[in-house]
Amino acid sequence: MIKLFGLNHPFFKPLIRRVLTLVAVGFYGLFELTFGHPGWVAFAAALFAICTYAFFIAFDPEDKGNNDV
Repeated sequence: MIKLFGLNHPFFKPLIRRVLTLVAVGFYGLFELTFGHPGWVAFAAALFAICTYAFFIAFDPEDKGNNDV
């Protein structure tokens, strides 16, 4: 799943980019929650969970981000 989204790309190696991505997804989820769109809230929550796992639990800073297709 992580490879499908490209979350091991070298762009996400700096911590600040990973944190800002999570903040953006979190704000998007809150935005959709404010306007009462439960489907998009669920999508944002799932994306937030996937990114959290990929960026902080399964993240390997030594990984070169091999994106062979």
